[in-house]
Amino acid sequence: MKKSLLAVAVAAALPTFAQAQSSVTLFGILDASVEYSNEDANRAINATTGAVGTADSGLRLNSGTQSGSRFGVRGVEDLGGGLKAIFTIEHRLSVDTGDTAGGGFNNANGKFWNGQAWVGLETRFGNITAGRQYSPIFWALIPADFTAYGFYNNWAGFSGTGFSPITPQGPIRLDNSVSYKSPTMGGLTVYGTYAMGENLTGVGPSGDIMGIAAGWQLGGLYLAAGYHSIDVSAASALETVLAATASYKFTNFGLSVGYTQQEFVGGGEVSTILGSLFANFGPGTLFVNVAMVSPDTAVTKNDDSLQLGVAYSMPLSKRTNWYVGLGMNDLTGLQPRASTVSVDGAMRATVGLRHLF
Repeated sequence: MKKSLLAVAVAAALPTFAQAQSSVTLFGILDASVEYSNEDANRAINATTGAVGTADSGLRLNSGTQSGSRFGVRGVEDLGGGLKAIFTIEHRLSVDTGDTAGGGFNNANGKFWNGQAWVGLETRFGNITAGRQYSPIFWALIPADFTAYGFYNNWAGFSGTGFSPITPQGPIRLDNSVSYKSPTMGGLTVYGTYAMGENLTGVGPSGDIMGIAAGWQLGGLYLAAGYHSIDVSAASALETVLAATASYKFTNFGLSVGYTQQEFVGGGEVSTILGSLFANFGPGTLFVNVAMVSPDTAVTKNDDSLQLGVAYSMPLSKRTNWYVGLGMNDLTGLQPRASTVSVDGAMRATVGLRHLF
């Protein structure tokens, strides 16, 4: 009798909930791998003094080599007349320690929803969203990176807004941002973002970021370009980012080329030529990503820096796969001029397991 009454009570409550929220979905990725990294890869280089810390090669349990581990909630409510309320919140975590990815609550990164966190409206004329969101260049470049910004030396860092010539790969999610995504028309999608730097003191630049990008898909052909500008004045701070890519994808093979240029306050730039390749091979897929980073700034050594990533992924089911990966970097040209040590042989190798839910 008690069970019957409970069932009736639950059933009575469901229609009210369904009217208030059309759907809510819990999703996530768990990615763990055993990684070997050599001495060059483990050295800590001080960007101010150029001092290089001692380091040893060794093994570690790593998190998020193919995809950053996370769990999140996304939802949509049909408001009628072609209008929908939409939201996404996403927590990034390190599977190996349980900490918040990028740093636990015991250090500078105290964001729980440190992935995406936004709310907005979906209309016939496009989506308008507000919160912590990916940059327009991020969305424009990701179809051309066949790893979907995964594994070693992917394209993700070049799609963000870095603030140092020594580390040109920058944040790919923008806080305090309002974004627009157009409907896809004839294969063309347009992205725009205004991120408020929120310098409300009236002293110095605002730190505002404005970005626009577009991607056009026609069969296997994909073309995209984007631009970011940042209102800053500090010496060597990043001021503008320009990116473009062209890609063609066949059934079992694909090739992409890309270009980014980052310009800094007071002069200087970092230009990068990007490449991405995939080939279905045996039961899995082979991926190759490469970047040739060419710095020309007053604070770096300005030698070309080659970054290479190779990976092979094999599915075990629709939601689970295992992978092996190798990353190699020549980082000498991006080091401070004061540095006396060459870091041209950084190498990482990994074998891992990824599960999606």
